[in-house]
Amino acid sequence: MYEAIIFDLDQTLIDTSALKKWRDERSWDECYNHLQLTSIYPHVQSLLQSLIVKKIAVVTNSPHVYASKLLEYHQIPYDHLVAYQKHGRNKPYPDQLMSCIEELKVEPAQCMYIGDDPNDIVAAKIAGFHAVGFCFGNLGLAEMIFHMPDGIVSNYHQLFHYVQKQDDVFFQDKLKGLYDHAMSAQQARDGKRYVKLLKDASNLGHGQAQYKLSKLLEKNPALVDREKDSDYYLWEAAKLMVAEAIYEIGYRYEIDNQTELAEPFLRTSANLGLPHAQFFFGKTKLKANDSSAKANVSHRWMKKSVTSGLEKGQSMLEQVSRIVAFEADLDNRLFFERGTSIYYLDSYLPEQRFEDFFSQEIIKIKDKEESGILYFLEQLESLLLKDIAICYVPSSDKENLDSGIRKIAQRLSTKQAIDATNCLVRYQSKEKSSLGGDRSIEAHMNTMLVENKGKIVGKHVLLLDDITTSGSALIASEQLLMQAGALHVTKLALGRTKS
Repeated sequence: MYEAIIFDLDQTLIDTSALKKWRDERSWDECYNHLQLTSIYPHVQSLLQSLIVKKIAVVTNSPHVYASKLLEYHQIPYDHLVAYQKHGRNKPYPDQLMSCIEELKVEPAQCMYIGDDPNDIVAAKIAGFHAVGFCFGNLGLAEMIFHMPDGIVSNYHQLFHYVQKQDDVFFQDKLKGLYDHAMSAQQARDGKRYVKLLKDASNLGHGQAQYKLSKLLEKNPALVDREKDSDYYLWEAAKLMVAEAIYEIGYRYEIDNQTELAEPFLRTSANLGLPHAQFFFGKTKLKANDSSAKANVSHRWMKKSVTSGLEKGQSMLEQVSRIVAFEADLDNRLFFERGTSIYYLDSYLPEQRFEDFFSQEIIKIKDKEESGILYFLEQLESLLLKDIAICYVPSSDKENLDSGIRKIAQRLSTKQAIDATNCLVRYQSKEKSSLGGDRSIEAHMNTMLVENKGKIVGKHVLLLDDITTSGSALIASEQLLMQAGALHVTKLALGRTKS
């Protein structure tokens, strides 16, 4: 049982959105003159009345005078108030919360903290409190879920049931009984009773029941009561941090190609220990365009999924392990530009291209000279991985189908590698970047396409280019290959332009 219930103030107990402009400007007199524009959230007073046997406190980053005037205006009772500390650390640090419980004389484990901001959740978790996110309606739910509170509520009616569920052993037994009876009804193939019990448990806040009801209503929409459809119960389960529900939301975003929206849900469900989520999140990390260590991150999650018992992840884990080992070998033998995640053999010096030996060899590749091709073949052959698919960045001139870098890629493909040199195609010429042409990633993507996709689908691809300057050609090629189904692309240039 929790001895103290502690609240954030603005947008948690009281809707102060009308004061935001003045609060941001720190015009506190204007705030005091317009308290009538604020409103207490519905059912706050009735909830506080139900918590009369507990200690009630408010911890806010707003100034003390402002907070006390606001609480007095709305006649909100409390035992202690901790406000902005001018000479101390405020949320997301836990100092204010610890100061509060010292005054209340309670232990952290006996306290529940409710707040609308991720910083509230961070502070509460560090302090050792039970952390509850407050999202009026469903605004800000995704970000709140990502910060992994113990639970999330959208109104004070839900909070009443949430506190009751945490405190009341009889209520807990009732919830468990409803859910257990629902599972028994399912086994007995008593569909009508199963649905009723599942709805009863769901409406009282049983997370697993809500998730199962969501899946049931998805297949049987005729069973929906008013606005409480499959999506409603799925999000309700996610608010109670049911890993399967959070994963389901992320997966839906992912299959709609909304990867940025999907990631926080997939990451959260993976962190909650769901093996399928760990596997899928590891797989999606290979698609990321923003991480130089994406293969390593993917490998860690794949390994967790297998350790958690997901046998089907073993094959993918082995593939990703080979990728990680391959790139670790490259790390030891080549240069690496972290910003673009491009490996390269050495620097190309355009101003000294006739004096510098390496730069001269690069020029030979441009001129398709056999001695230059042999020079780079000798350096690259020992790097090869069995069954890797080798692609190259096509020339800016769509008619130049026999470039020096393609010759190198084709000859390397005879060494147990897959010849995928006919996959990336320049279907429209673009002005060479070295002559002032557009260097953007989009300029390359808009003039290239992927053919013969079967050679690269599900494969680790080694993508070659002769010289990289901005990295845009390699990055554009990587994105096209990944969109076409490649598992992972390792980008390697012979030389990197050094100005």
